Amino acid sequence: MIEILLVVVIIGVASAVAVPVFARSFRGAKLRSSTRTILMVHRHAQSKAVLGQRYMAILFDERKGTLELIDQGQPGGMQDSFFGDVGGEGGGMGDTVSGADAPAAGEASSGLPTVLVRKLEEGVKILSFRGGRTYDDIYYVNYFPNGMCEAYAVEIGDEEGRRAEIRVDPVTGKAKVKRE
Repeated sequence: MIEILLVVVIIGVASAVAVPVFARSFRGAKLRSSTRTILMVHRHAQSKAVLGQRYMAILFDERKGTLELIDQGQPGGMQDSFFGDVGGEGGGMGDTVSGADAPAAGEASSGLPTVLVRKLEEGVKILSFRGGRTYDDIYYVNYFPNGMCEAYAVEIGDEEGRRAEIRVDPVTGKAKVKRE
């Protein structure tokens, strides 16, 4: 009887130590999963652009917590989801769109084909976005047939205050992740 009681006490102590460690691990899993989702969509956009010789774009929707990969067409026939024809007026890095040229509220890809839509994990939000283009809470990044993209950095965070920043180099397309 004493041996059984000793085994139960040992199991209780072990579980008291292990449960908080597992709980922290599971809470951080949402942020890691969302980071992997952003990296996956980035790589998918880059490979679709190069292999299909097409212009692609990623729309980061802050309100919905989604990433949408858009096919903008082949060189010479590219249509920009928010900013009109490529090479037209405006459309520089960091441009903000407003007024008559802006899409209607809730309109995402303006009729261009959506290749992929992914949602960030529940409780994970886009905290900041630098580079690319902006309209309201939608951030927009172009990917080119030569494998390059517009430079951008997106910071995401969870309910526990953990953060991760994904920075993408425009020339190499390499993404770097910094976690806090």
